[in-house]
Amino acid sequence: MRCSVNQYGYGEKLMGYDVGFEYNAKVLKVVDGDTVDALVDLGFSVHRKIRVRLYGIDAPESRTRDLEEKKKGLAAKARLIEILDEHDYEIIIKSHGVGKYGRCLGELFYIRVEIDEDENGEEYKEELKTSINNQLIVEGHGVRYYGGKR
Repeated sequence: MRCSVNQYGYGEKLMGYDVGFEYNAKVLKVVDGDTVDALVDLGFSVHRKIRVRLYGIDAPESRTRDLEEKKKGLAAKARLIEILDEHDYEIIIKSHGVGKYGRCLGELFYIRVEIDEDENGEEYKEELKTSINNQLIVEGHGVRYYGGKR
């Protein structure tokens, strides 16, 4: 089942799950710098393997005859693998609809746990989500892209 995002970006079905929601997932394969195959936990012991196109980023192609672009594409893929490897390939995916080639559009996050102290000297843990999509852009492995002409 496929459909588009509603005007608010939430609540409509996307390949059996809701747009705008977050899901725990395990990346099975990095296809290139902006596409992964993931096993998504839909809850209640239901899992689904899907191809996810990273939302909001366009990485150079790694399967091209242009040797300069191929080199940059392979570097983007290697960096994505490195980031995922640091987090045992366990991520959170925020769904953003379906792209023109039928792939789920998703933003990938990993969780960082920071330990801090409050004003009374008591330690507490804070979980911070970091966008892998943004990290790749900031590090120069892709450009912002939301569809249309490149």
